[in-house]
Amino acid sequence: MLGCRRNRTQRILHPTELGFPILAFVGRHTLRVAVDPFADAESRYQLLVEERRIGGLQARAFRLAVRDLAVLDGEGRRWMLGPEDGIWYRRERERWLQADPPRRLVCTSCGHHNLGRHSYCVECGQRLNRS
Repeated sequence: MLGCRRNRTQRILHPTELGFPILAFVGRHTLRVAVDPFADAESRYQLLVEERRIGGLQARAFRLAVRDLAVLDGEGRRWMLGPEDGIWYRRERERWLQADPPRRLVCTSCGHHNLGRHSYCVECGQRLNRS
């Protein structure tokens, strides 16, 4: 699992981990797969919501598990999904502000996840679709 622990209850992804490829082994081949930590956290949140809905997770355990999905962006800002609403919040000066996290652009040519500020894929040079 990507991440480093700050304490026993919080899992925060380090900025150097954002967008770095993960190696996946398929037979004899190694595939490089880029991971968007915000999309990953959203997917995990949906799984937790479903587990909570069917009764497999108590309210306190659900809140703690959602808190463990915290992400640090490339600028060192902390992001967290709200346990009740699934909306992203960013930590600013001791307050949580509702905000949209920085998104990555996926190259249609090679599948690499690029930062939103890029116009061309850093992996293959293909122009990125911003729609």
